Amino acid sequence: MTLSVHEGEILALVGASGSGKSVLADALMGLFDANAVASGEMWFDGSRVAPGDLGNLRGHGISLVPQGVSSLDPLMRVGEQVRGEARGADRRARREDARRRMVRQRELFEAYGLASEVERMYPHELSGGMARRVLLMCALMEEPRLLIADEPTPGMDDESAAVAARDLRAFAQDGGGVLLITHDLDFALSIADRLAVFREGTVVEETSVSAFRRAEALRDPYARELSRAWIRLHEDDNWASGALCDACGKQGGDGSVLVARDLAFARRNGDAVFAGVDVNLAPGARLALRGVSGAGKTTLCRVLAGQLMPSAGAVLVDGEPIGDGWGQRAGRRFRAERPFRADGSSRADRPFKEGRSHRTGRACPVQLVSQHPEEAFDPALSLRASLAEAGDVDGPGAGHLMRIFSVEGEWLSRRPHEVSGGQLMRVALVRALMASPRVLICDESTASLDLLSQEEIWRAVVDCQESEGFGLIVVSHDSSLVERLATEEAWLENGHLVRNSSTN
Repeated sequence: MTLSVHEGEILALVGASGSGKSVLADALMGLFDANAVASGEMWFDGSRVAPGDLGNLRGHGISLVPQGVSSLDPLMRVGEQVRGEARGADRRARREDARRRMVRQRELFEAYGLASEVERMYPHELSGGMARRVLLMCALMEEPRLLIADEPTPGMDDESAAVAARDLRAFAQDGGGVLLITHDLDFALSIADRLAVFREGTVVEETSVSAFRRAEALRDPYARELSRAWIRLHEDDNWASGALCDACGKQGGDGSVLVARDLAFARRNGDAVFAGVDVNLAPGARLALRGVSGAGKTTLCRVLAGQLMPSAGAVLVDGEPIGDGWGQRAGRRFRAERPFRADGSSRADRPFKEGRSHRTGRACPVQLVSQHPEEAFDPALSLRASLAEAGDVDGPGAGHLMRIFSVEGEWLSRRPHEVSGGQLMRVALVRALMASPRVLICDESTASLDLLSQEEIWRAVVDCQESEGFGLIVVSHDSSLVERLATEEAWLENGHLVRNSSTN
């Protein structure tokens, strides 16, 4: 594979999930696995760089915005991570560098709309969009020559994504180069100078932005298919009916499968995240939950799923409270003095088996699939063992789900870090649906996937809903997805839920 990024240029690398884009980003940073074999040549600023010298460029000449928010240190406050360690030949120089870093950090916080109190937060207290902004700010702090941005915008609202686009463009205009790895074709086409289509470990097509918008101008069949998927997206190809699914009538779906009344939630310091929230979800309904990054959407989803205990109010599923055996444990955990275990892992990530009651071991009737699937799997277990927590992996039900979500059998022997983020997301959806939920919550679940994979996954989710009749809550900043999928829409604004009429 041959690839070049020029001064003042943004090159967008797009392609299928699991094709090796993030592996390429790590390779350019010299972050090889111990068993990796690297060959070829790399040139930086006109000089040949030996593989052993890449470490000298990391963080200075070349900076990486990693894909996973787990790259943030769970034991370090956000402000410290963005500033980084002060450098200098002597104490005076280090003090000067520390002051410079403080000024730069506050400039970045202001630019990305993060309040000053976020400086003292830990990563587990951030929303997905806020964590993405922190990762981007960490990379921009050192003002490198080449910026490798691996999925910098999933989970960001439109305003935050626009700020990220502005900064990437300004970075390029100042003479830097940007390698943008993304599945967000709208974002890529809005700021990139060139596109490289990546598939199965190699670049199959390099093209201009204007040529990519015309599928017939592309040579490679996969590149043409990706272009056509983007065109379909903007032609409002509605593959979801926009109405309650057929299974609702079979199950007597005139009532509500999930009811939340007067929900409120506050952080340990007393700051309210939301209050007075009412949710009423019918069987087969598809509710889009929207709002700016940091509005509290993920927190609300975790309360609805029984993973966090509300400060007030209750959640009922089929008339039964979900809090017993679920939220009480989560509430005590949230109020614990120490937010981390002794080994450094966050208590907020895996307080008990994901999606199961700590008292009874039964599957929760509300299954939450988060935007960070790596946090939902035990890193020491194979994917087969993780799926077995939800049911019989070799049974016909699991087999059907793995087929429609394109989960390959060979993945099951691997551990979470040995598959791509997109592959892990498919496994997470299969595990959630193996539990036969009454409500499925997808929190930006496909934001990091390519368009073709997104379309395939949402068709599969809708097909499952048609046959099972569960309620669906989708958290997304993607207006096109909401328009095609949702039957109703609600916005979380200033701690209150504003209900819109049907999206039809």
